[in-house]
Amino acid sequence: MAQKIIPGGPDALNVEGKSPEEIETYRQEFDEDMTAVKDAILRQLAAGTDIGELIYLAMVEAQREVAAGHTLLDNRPGSWEAAGLSQLMGSVQIELSAETQ
Repeated sequence: MAQKIIPGGPDALNVEGKSPEEIETYRQEFDEDMTAVKDAILRQLAAGTDIGELIYLAMVEAQREVAAGHTLLDNRPGSWEAAGLSQLMGSVQIELSAETQ
């Protein structure tokens, strides 16, 4: 079984002590990942997929790979983006909890 992911937390984004190359690599990876997610959403939208279901199922699958005691929203729990996803995350937790019982 693959090692579970532990959210990076605020220190992961701290630029102090990081080289300009490390910071640029992070920025490029973020941009590439955001573009990949956007492209997947648009591809599925064109295919007639319910985008809410797509996002929900992707969150369920991703949460399976997060270490126990952590959630996908741990890195910015107070952000407006996380607040918008919190109800969906609650459903993800219910789904995974039901599977383990």
